Amino acid sequence: MKLKMLGAALALSLAGCASFPGDQVAETKLPSMAAYQQRPSVFVDFDFYQGQPGATNAVEIPQAKEQLKPQLENLLRDSGMFSRYTLDEFQKQPGDYTLKLKVYNHGSSGAAMVGGFITGFTLFIIPSTAKDEYTMTLEVLDEKGQPLLARQNDESIRTWFGIWFLPMAGNTPKDAAADAFGRQFNALLKQLADQQVLKYAQRPSPLRA
Repeated sequence: MKLKMLGAALALSLAGCASFPGDQVAETKLPSMAAYQQRPSVFVDFDFYQGQPGATNAVEIPQAKEQLKPQLENLLRDSGMFSRYTLDEFQKQPGDYTLKLKVYNHGSSGAAMVGGFITGFTLFIIPSTAKDEYTMTLEVLDEKGQPLLARQNDESIRTWFGIWFLPMAGNTPKDAAADAFGRQFNALLKQLADQQVLKYAQRPSPLRA
């Protein structure tokens, strides 16, 4: 019995998992904002849910939200689209636009559980897979709280479990989630810029002699 338990523990320690984004949302190149002297300021109201998009029984996941907040702040900064941004409602100022950003994680949890049981029962020799579906929604409100734009997109992450995926273990679920989140958010920012929903003021042209 002890040998069996040792063998099971060894198999578990060797078991690997690898995650890969579905690449449903392509990489997006954001437009340069260098020509604009004045750029808008925004408050980003960000939430992460487990459940179907917009469902009343979707469960908020604060841990996932906190893990993604640093990346969200980096994306906002790197976009160059805003003069100031905050994720803290208490730091919201008069004149700020509001970006209501929501991420919903949904998928076939039942199938994933069955696959995981089979993989574990066979000491990770028979591989299994789980697919997470992510829907990101963005609603833009003006300084008076009036809706200006609503957009959404969908991405997925597939994770494989089994000893056969040890060579690909560097493709972690965390990295795949960060990649998907970044591509989804930048794609929505690009639509926001293309629709010219926010107010920008261009730099004055230099006077010619």
